[in-house]
Amino acid sequence: MKTAFTAIVGLLIVILIGYWCQQAHQKPTNSPVEQTPTVTILMNVSAYCPCERCCGDFADGITASGVPAEGYVIAAPRQYAFGTLMTVPGYADGRPVKVLDRGGAIKGNRLDVFFATHQEALNWGRQYLKVEVIHGM
Repeated sequence: MKTAFTAIVGLLIVILIGYWCQQAHQKPTNSPVEQTPTVTILMNVSAYCPCERCCGDFADGITASGVPAEGYVIAAPRQYAFGTLMTVPGYADGRPVKVLDRGGAIKGNRLDVFFATHQEALNWGRQYLKVEVIHGM
């Protein structure tokens, strides 16, 4: 009798452990979507390109984070870590862009957005825009 009871308890433990392991690997189906915290800040947004007029001695096409300056890049003050995502109205079709660069005049609420040519940077000019900073990505 004692052996049968021990066998049943052991079997139940194995079944429960299997069930718990299965549950741990399943994704919840009705859980709420986690929101990424964002903050919107009015920023002075200018533009730059990889030319010597814009970058001076740093006109080598490499960002301060060490990656090539191509596509969409944001230069932001040090308070924003490399990799921080920002959405700048009118830039990158409204998609979030990573902070990958710095700039000598980029302090406080200033940003630079990258363009491939000097003319594109001039066309952007300087704009005061509500920039969305996406935290926790």
